[in-house]
Parts: sequence; C-alpha cells; structure tokens
Amino acid sequence: MNPRSYRTPIQPAQTRARCPVCHQAVYSRAGIHPQCAVRQNDPPKPKTVTPEAPPAE
Repeated sequence: MNPRSYRTPIQPAQTRARCPVCHQAVYSRAGIHPQCAVRQNDPPKPKTVTPEAPPAE
C-alpha cells in the first residue's frame, strides 16, 4: 500500500527564481522583488540604545 494518501496533492517543482532577500517566488525579470531591492539598497538602520536610568538612592 502506498504510504501517501491519494487525497494529498503532490507539490509541483518550483520553476520560478527565488528572491535573495525574502526567499519567495519572484515574477520579475530582475530576479528580486522591487521592494526587496529597495530594502537591500538602503543602509542598515542603527539600533537605538535606551539610556539607563541612574541608580536610585
């Protein structure tokens, strides 16, 4: 007996390229989503450091 149920559809092989940023299927010719290209091109944002409160006496 086949271990897979006949009701479970077989996943087709993806022929679309994957975005290098978000790893989703890409439909553009450039091979990257436009919003991911903008996010990749922007410089990294500095992390904000919260100042510590002085110890209470």
